[in-house]
Amino acid sequence: MAGTMRKRTVFFFEVVEAKNHQPRMEPQDWRGFLDRISAAQPDERIVQSGEDRLIGAVDAATSEDHLLLAKITGEVPHQLDHSNGTIEALRLAAGTDVVHVTTLCFLPYGNIIGTLHGGFSAPRVSAITKWLNGVGLPWGEVVLKPVIHARAREKLNRIEAVSELTVQLEGAPADSVGALNAQSELGHSLRNFGQRHPDTAITLSLRVPRRGGRLSRVRRNRAATQLRSDVLQFIPDLDEWMDESGVVRSVNGQVAIRDPHRQSLEYEPLDFLEHRITAQCDVPVAFTDGRSVDLQFAVNAVFGAARTHAQELQEACQYRPLA
Repeated sequence: MAGTMRKRTVFFFEVVEAKNHQPRMEPQDWRGFLDRISAAQPDERIVQSGEDRLIGAVDAATSEDHLLLAKITGEVPHQLDHSNGTIEALRLAAGTDVVHVTTLCFLPYGNIIGTLHGGFSAPRVSAITKWLNGVGLPWGEVVLKPVIHARAREKLNRIEAVSELTVQLEGAPADSVGALNAQSELGHSLRNFGQRHPDTAITLSLRVPRRGGRLSRVRRNRAATQLRSDVLQFIPDLDEWMDESGVVRSVNGQVAIRDPHRQSLEYEPLDFLEHRITAQCDVPVAFTDGRSVDLQFAVNAVFGAARTHAQELQEACQYRPLA
């Protein structure tokens, strides 16, 4: 087992205002916010999210600006006694709970945070957002948007129409697809099918017929415009689904990019995943059981990834148009 590594993904998100079409904020005092969380009582750091309880904590022994966001499961896992081969409920100390943890690291520029999920059941984007807004931020309600390359952001903002979309999902681990949130019509359809067929790989393909078919030009244009709307509504769901579980394999489309120098729309291929700024990190198996990750290792891994991608991240947060 020595030397064996597991691949995990560090994701980067920008914290922006939840109102006024989600504009960028001036850099905020995240250190002050974390100091407040450190000083707060446990019940002041708990936010209810559906049936889950979320609690944030800051490790006083770690000087970096970080937050440990845990989902309190209320479950009692089992343990194996190797001496006699018996299995029994894990004995928890009074007043303790099992939790699944996501590590959040606050970068010193652009209101950007890096995250590393501790496992499939650890808090994802919607849970992080719910907790931040639940404990209250001095600058108001926020949402998290994935950090994407500056040039890609400009390209996505100029999508005029979508003529094809293909989404490929793998058969999910038992608690993955069912645990994911979906707000869009496409997202609901994929999630519901995944719940009914958890061991099935899913490919969803939507295509507007090309010229020469039964549809008139007006109907084709209307269909491509509607598909664009559906795709843009699906992207926030996709942002949350992109995690280390590997459920999302690919999302590709044919899109028309608005160009003032062209009189007609011309379609080109677009990979909806490759524009996100993410980083792969190797986690020694000694620090993971396949789900949880050593918390100090997670902090170091996220800040290490941020240093590696510092130029891309800073360029992305300096690019002003965001919506």
